[in-house]
Order: sequence, then C-alpha cells, then structure tokens
Amino acid sequence: MHGKRVSPDRLVWAIGALAEGLGIRAVARVFEVDPNTVLQWLVEVADHAAAFSQYFLHDVRVTQVQLDELFALLSAVKDGEVSEAEAVQRLSRSPHWVWAAIDPESKLLLALNMG
Repeated sequence: MHGKRVSPDRLVWAIGALAEGLGIRAVARVFEVDPNTVLQWLVEVADHAAAFSQYFLHDVRVTQVQLDELFALLSAVKDGEVSEAEAVQRLSRSPHWVWAAIDPESKLLLALNMG
C-alpha cells in the first residue's frame, strides 16, 4: 500500500475493523472518510492478499484437514446429541452458509466457500 495518503496504522486499523465485522459505512464514520474510500482500501488490500497468497501459498503440504462448523454439526449427529432431522432443520433455516477447510496444526485456512 506504498504511496497512500493515509498512514499505514490508520489503514491497518480500518481494515481490521472491517475484518471484525464492522460495515463499510461504520468504518467510514469512525475514521472520518468517505465510504467509497473504505471500499477502495478494501479492494486494494484484497488484491494484495490475493497476490501474497498466490506467491507464498502454493504446494502446501498438510497431514490433516478439518472442516469448520460442518464437522461440529456432523459430530453432534454422530454422537447422538442432535438428530438428523434437527441437523437438516438447522442447516435449512438460513440461506447463508460458510464452509472452511483448515490445517489444524498451522491454522492455515486452506479453502473458504460462502453462499
């Protein structure tokens, strides 16, 4: 993010606020900038993150992979804590879902799929 008019600390805090779930307009109010500026920061940081990932995160070797959330629900069904019908009902309540594959040793997020 070299050459930006904003200080690196302010940019990191703003992007961190977005990562914690604060909306674009809320971040704009907190940091007293235009929402379009926050959106542009987010796009540029995402581009940098994608470039970083492509350069550094290839040929990753893991011994195990864990599925986040989905695994927890399936384990509860397997252990008899939740019925299959209740699991289906929980999964069908919301049209939104997140599936994540994580290496439990390095905590590397291998894949993320949202819908």
